[in-house]
Amino acid sequence: MNTEQSTSRWMRLREVLVTTLLGWIPSIALGSKLRNVLYRSIFARIGSSVYIQNGVEFINTSCIEISDGAYIFNDVRLNAKGHENNKICIGKQVVLERGVQVGALNNTCINIDENTYIAPYVCIAGPGNIKIGKDCMIASHSGIYANNHNFADLNVLIREQGVTRKGIIIEDNCWLGHGVTVLDGVIIGEGSVIGAGSVVSKDIPPFSVAVGVPAKVIRDRQNKELDNNNSRLDIKVNVALAQIEKTAELSYSHTVNATVFPDFILENLLYVLLDCIREVMNVDTITILLPTNNGQQLAVCATIGLEEEIVESVRIPIGQGFAGHIAASGKQMIVDDLSKVEVVSPILRNRGIQSMIGVPLRLKEGASGVFHVGTFRHCEFTKDDVQRLQLVGDRIGSAIEPFVTEILRTSQSK
Repeated sequence: MNTEQSTSRWMRLREVLVTTLLGWIPSIALGSKLRNVLYRSIFARIGSSVYIQNGVEFINTSCIEISDGAYIFNDVRLNAKGHENNKICIGKQVVLERGVQVGALNNTCINIDENTYIAPYVCIAGPGNIKIGKDCMIASHSGIYANNHNFADLNVLIREQGVTRKGIIIEDNCWLGHGVTVLDGVIIGEGSVIGAGSVVSKDIPPFSVAVGVPAKVIRDRQNKELDNNNSRLDIKVNVALAQIEKTAELSYSHTVNATVFPDFILENLLYVLLDCIREVMNVDTITILLPTNNGQQLAVCATIGLEEEIVESVRIPIGQGFAGHIAASGKQMIVDDLSKVEVVSPILRNRGIQSMIGVPLRLKEGASGVFHVGTFRHCEFTKDDVQRLQLVGDRIGSAIEPFVTEILRTSQSK
């Protein structure tokens, strides 16, 4: 065994002994102070007033730097194993909540700059370099992965084809929502917001709001106009739509049991979306109707503002009444005064609705559901209101199309 190997093994043994002996002392003042002082002998650097809770795991501490005032909570894992040039740098006042994992593998530098907050169970991993700027917020269960597997050669196992390592940069003052995934080669510009559940596969310009799978810019925080239909939708509506689209895509691609998915999307995602739209558009009722299995009638899939126990039994013949005409014609409809138009069910009038918008919810093979909103006051809806509702309807229809039959079966069995 040469001198270099012997030195490396001794350093690792010392690291294991120190972190094992000190790492599980409860995080009362004594435990935290002992770790702050005695860890200095094995880390590349530890600043002043660093708080390290018990149960934190460190690997290859000689490549880890922790700056003044950082907070590292239990079950965090900082792994710099694999190369002497690896480096993990935790900046001043950085907070790593419980369960955060940071892995710098194979000549990698991961730098988290000052005043950044990393929420529970976030994973940050190389082998590409990762730079997270100042004053960022990364919400729980997000993943930042600076590598991507090559898979072009069908004759070689994917795990044997190597990986890309372009690196990731998240600039200052960014907020990543719950469950965001950032892929290799991406730069997220300063001051950007990434909606919950989004997958960032391309660069995001500074001061942007981006949502979806893959993430698309829907708004410029500096109030610049965007040539993008989704920019006409409120951020909360876009985030809710992105959650529906992501869940539908994952369920469909993994062939999840159809009896599970429709119930989940109906009772959780759709109602969140409808409530967002009701708030943004300042309407009182909002309803989605889908064609029944025989294609001759419409049944209520989801509604807010109408009594569900009543509307569950309602069937609207295609071609009759407000919703039936929209489904048959595939055309949008604005009604300023509901008392002047034909309705099949008395529920709308009995509930006191005065004005409505309805748009077709386009499905496969020319079938069409209906998406409508209503107000208890007289309201003169605009063409822009109609187009925004149509944008939402188109995205809902596309997302739930593979599950329409099961959604209706589930909702009608309640």
